[in-house]
Parts: sequence; structure tokens; C-alpha cells
Amino acid sequence: MKQIERYRVTDPEDLKSAIGYHRVDIPSGGRVLDVSIDAERVFLHVLVNPKHKKRERWFAIYREGVPMDNYEKKHYEYIGRLNKHHIFEVHD
Repeated sequence: MKQIERYRVTDPEDLKSAIGYHRVDIPSGGRVLDVSIDAERVFLHVLVNPKHKKRERWFAIYREGVPMDNYEKKHYEYIGRLNKHHIFEVHD
């Protein structure tokens, strides 16, 4: 059975920097549906089967106007925007 779960990506101090990479453990096969901010924390809303084993996934947050130095080296999948920050899932 699948359900939508919320996973915290950042704490308030993380959004003060221009670039951040964050690890989130999500059940295998989880599909990111949306991104939100609550009390200055970034959350992913993910459709998951909670019985599946969690696996490590990486997300990058870039502030607008900041160079994305690693963009050519990795695959970035756009997730969404929160104010002046853009969230990507990073794939090798």
C-alpha cells in the first residue's frame, strides 16, 4: 500500500547558504510529488510504500544566480522552487 510521506531536507540555517547538498533516506521506489517550506525547513512530499527498504537519495538546493559548477558532471532532476531556491535531485 502506498501513502504520501513528508521528509525533511533542511534546517533553517541551511537556507542561508547559496548552495547545499542534502541526503534523505526514502523508501525504494518513492516518487517525489512536491516540495514545501514550513518554519524555514524544506520538505519533500513523496509517494512511497513504507514497507520498502529505505535508500539514500541526494538533493541539491541552489539559490538563484549562483553558478552550478557540478551541473555538467552529474544529472540534476528539477523538483521545484521555493522563493529564490531551486531544488534538484542529484543522480550520478
